[in-house]
Amino acid sequence: MKNYYQILGVKPTATEAEIKSSYRVLAKKYHPDVNPDDASAASKFADINEANAVLSDPQARAEYDAKLREAAAPHPSQEEIIARQRAQAQEAARQAAFRNMNMNMGGRRDAATMARMRAQAQAQAQANMAQAQIQALVNQAYQQGVTEARAQLDAEIKKLKAALATAVAENKKIKALEDSETELKRKLRDSEEDRRDLEQELFNRDREATLANTRIKELEEALSEQGGNAAKRARNENSELKAELDKAKKTIKELEREKSAIQAEKEKIEKEKSELSDNVSKLERDNKQYDLKNSAQIRLQQDKRRQLQDEIDGLNKKIDELTAELEAVRAENEQWQQYAKSEEFLSDAEKRIEAWTKKTNADKRLAKPTLYGDLGVLIWATDEEITETYNKLHKRYSGKTGDAIVAKLQKVEAAYVVLGDPDKRREYNASINITEERVEAERKLIAENESIMEEYRNQLATKEFWQRFDELTAAAMEGDAESQYTLGTIYYSGEDIDIDYEQAYFWFKEAAKQKHADAMYYLGMCYLNGHGTEKNETNGQGFIRQAAKLGSKPAQKAVKKQGQ
Repeated sequence: MKNYYQILGVKPTATEAEIKSSYRVLAKKYHPDVNPDDASAASKFADINEANAVLSDPQARAEYDAKLREAAAPHPSQEEIIARQRAQAQEAARQAAFRNMNMNMGGRRDAATMARMRAQAQAQAQANMAQAQIQALVNQAYQQGVTEARAQLDAEIKKLKAALATAVAENKKIKALEDSETELKRKLRDSEEDRRDLEQELFNRDREATLANTRIKELEEALSEQGGNAAKRARNENSELKAELDKAKKTIKELEREKSAIQAEKEKIEKEKSELSDNVSKLERDNKQYDLKNSAQIRLQQDKRRQLQDEIDGLNKKIDELTAELEAVRAENEQWQQYAKSEEFLSDAEKRIEAWTKKTNADKRLAKPTLYGDLGVLIWATDEEITETYNKLHKRYSGKTGDAIVAKLQKVEAAYVVLGDPDKRREYNASINITEERVEAERKLIAENESIMEEYRNQLATKEFWQRFDELTAAAMEGDAESQYTLGTIYYSGEDIDIDYEQAYFWFKEAAKQKHADAMYYLGMCYLNGHGTEKNETNGQGFIRQAAKLGSKPAQKAVKKQGQ
């Protein structure tokens, strides 16, 4: 593990200012641009950047200090780690058993449903733990880096894959039994409904037959009392009733047969239901045996799973740290590359300015003996530039006396008569051997040069700012209060760089220690707004009042406004 304090040459108790000062000195000393032929300097420069990125960040520095202490502290043995993990696994198993007991006592599920739920949960847990143990063993093999660990890993993976396949097969079997049970329950419900319908139909037919017999008896009694046509009608009616009675009896027999068939189907369903119950009981017994057989393995898998998760979390954290460091290095390299490109561009632009000045002077000498020289413009001037120049000269010379001025105005007007007319201008250009192609080419060069000059001015302003920023930083680190205050305002306003309230608060505080009035005012604003520090209105108002007493105009204005 790298010791960043030794790399920067500071003590573990060093302040942020000491770390920054040491970083600046070492970075300038070992920068690759300063040591182009020294490969070790580039490596040293990378270590310096890495150390500064960690130690200049309070949170990253705290985490790094903790790792240093952990590396120096004695580590527990492998046996102690395993014993502690087993104890944790046993406690987790007891809690899981307690939750399962509460669920079984509070729910109203039948034995088949509970067995199915336990079996499914066990199968899923077995699959998850198998996968976790595979990953744990892979990680263990990676860390140990020895042949024995890899051989053990292959053997454990085969065992766990076999256990996983068994769990999957058991899960499929449970699913099939569940589907069979559902189908049998549906058939049983349908059969019960059919049986109830048939019994109702049979009851209705029995009632009709009873009513028919009663009617027959009534008719027979009426027949014995009446004679003649009445007896005949009674016999006819009796015959019809007997026919209906025979039909009803036939229907009753059919219903009896259907009832017997339904009873047989009911007995079949009861038998299947009994077989299903036996299968469920057998499955519960198998699950209990399976639980007893694999309980030790499950505990071990849980231990390894927790250990693996801790290691994965540590690796993820390390990856995040390395990613952040890499991004910081890339950003810094990009800044240096941009700086180098900017320096190269400025150097080329300065050479171009010198060459362009010589060319412009030559163009002026070329235009001087021509009408363009009378107007004071280049031969490549646009129509708008010629008109604008003429208007300025005419306004300057018109109405004034003096032979020289009158002669100058006449030359200007004569030149404009020709150059202000596009056709006459083309004829005049031809007379002095200036082609339209050359005019267009020269105008294109002028436009390109103006674009480059604009970029040059912008980059020159940026370079001047950073030069001033470096000078302010150096002076501020040496204790100059005005430089500290100015640096704080740059960070606070964010006009030329990104806003950084923490840096602003730091430099305002350093300048305020030296009774800098305006720095005290801004320090108070940092406290009032919570910029770069925790929000504290009492501290904020206190610093603003002190700044007003020392003569800070913004602070005096703020105090006066509060008094109103």
